[in-house]
Amino acid sequence: METGPGAPGLTRDNAPMARDALILFAAGRDRPGIVDRLTGVVYRSGCNIEDSRMAILGDEFALIGLVTGSETDLRSIEAELPRLTAELELTAHLKRTTAGARKAAAPGIRYEIHAVAADHPGIVHKLARVLHEHNVNVASLDTMLSNAPVSGTPVFSLDIEAEVPADVPLGALRAQLERVAEAENIDLEIRAAR
Repeated sequence: METGPGAPGLTRDNAPMARDALILFAAGRDRPGIVDRLTGVVYRSGCNIEDSRMAILGDEFALIGLVTGSETDLRSIEAELPRLTAELELTAHLKRTTAGARKAAAPGIRYEIHAVAADHPGIVHKLARVLHEHNVNVASLDTMLSNAPVSGTPVFSLDIEAEVPADVPLGALRAQLERVAEAENIDLEIRAAR
């Protein structure tokens, strides 16, 4: 497999080349077979699922995925998906994009932010506001609600992968996040991404 400059899929400076892609959004009543049927359309079209997230939210199955392929193969998915989603009673949307060409807004460092608290409104918003005020990009954000083992208290957890620009003073960012954590009774951990 070629890996040097000019290798297939890479530009001269070893950056990934832009490829035609679709973002697939789908949601509907959860039941067995949804993933099989959706991924079958992608496979039969000759495309590839490069990145995806799938979860059960409430009683609903939800999927977001990045699908790559040739222009002809992507058109095949665009033609086939409406029939399948109607059959499965899913709400779905496709959006054209490119894969592999993303450039960070500014050079920086990826950080992981982990937060846990007794559930209450505003946790995501208040932490996201601080990140926005410091021009930090949220690359991924996952939340989950569970119950404490003995008391049954709803416990909220959040994981953020954040792109912190090189010119952002980390001490100031950390201090402001910690002030929010103190005010909201959030256990907060911030570390450079591995």
